[in-house]
Amino acid sequence: VMKNLNNETTKRVQPPVPNVDALFDGGASGRVLLRADDRAILFEVQSRRVLGELTAPKIKSVVWSPDGSKVAIVCKFGIVIADRQLEQLCSISDNVRIKSGAWDSSPSGGTGSNLFLYTTLNHVKYCLPSGDTGTIRTLDAPVYAVRAIKDQLFCLDREARTRVIAIDTTEARFKLALANKKYGQVMHMVKHSRLCGKAIVAYLQSKGFPEVALHFVREPKTRFKLALACGDIEAAMESAFALEQQQQESGREIWGELGAEALRQGNYQVVEMSYQR
Repeated sequence: VMKNLNNETTKRVQPPVPNVDALFDGGASGRVLLRADDRAILFEVQSRRVLGELTAPKIKSVVWSPDGSKVAIVCKFGIVIADRQLEQLCSISDNVRIKSGAWDSSPSGGTGSNLFLYTTLNHVKYCLPSGDTGTIRTLDAPVYAVRAIKDQLFCLDREARTRVIAIDTTEARFKLALANKKYGQVMHMVKHSRLCGKAIVAYLQSKGFPEVALHFVREPKTRFKLALACGDIEAAMESAFALEQQQQESGREIWGELGAEALRQGNYQVVEMSYQR
């Protein structure tokens, strides 16, 4: 039922499916998002066409990105991100109830409409359209996100008081730049930010970027494995010498692996030196 500002009924439209129990913003004029059982249905009112449909259990709210290109469907224990035609981009689940969510609205930095922040009982977390997720910070009390700009999250607490929470989205911006193949920005963040830790190294390895992970690691054994993975013979040699001096690993095994990689690359000088040691 459609009504004007005087609460007078102007139009009645039959829903495309039965059991519709909620109505949300459709992201554009003349479109609405319907909730029916465990489905979200994008419906165009004028033509009475179903534009898209996806599975999303226990939908609580819908948040459109600032440019209208993506929508985050917030469920009780998960989030589904889709494009403007309701084609699913990713789906994530959480172990605790999701309270709220907001898209990053930063005018610069490449995160606008690409970084979705959401809150749970005790955490602020992020989700990218690629499906990558992470935890940004812990919370003393539950808050409800309204807007996110750069390193600030604007939200309401349970007493409906406004709060501004400082957040660090460096990890999310790093993963986003990597997904978008902005390698210049990636290397700038490697050199100038405080990104570190085994989690980032493991993430880079799993995504097929051992040469980037190499910049984060100083421990010889891990550095040796990463250098071999990305074919950096010089870095692998440095790590092999360091391991030999520390006598942490079997020298024959280390030099054998290095020799095999050097042979694959056709570097016969390193092959000869490796087999002589």
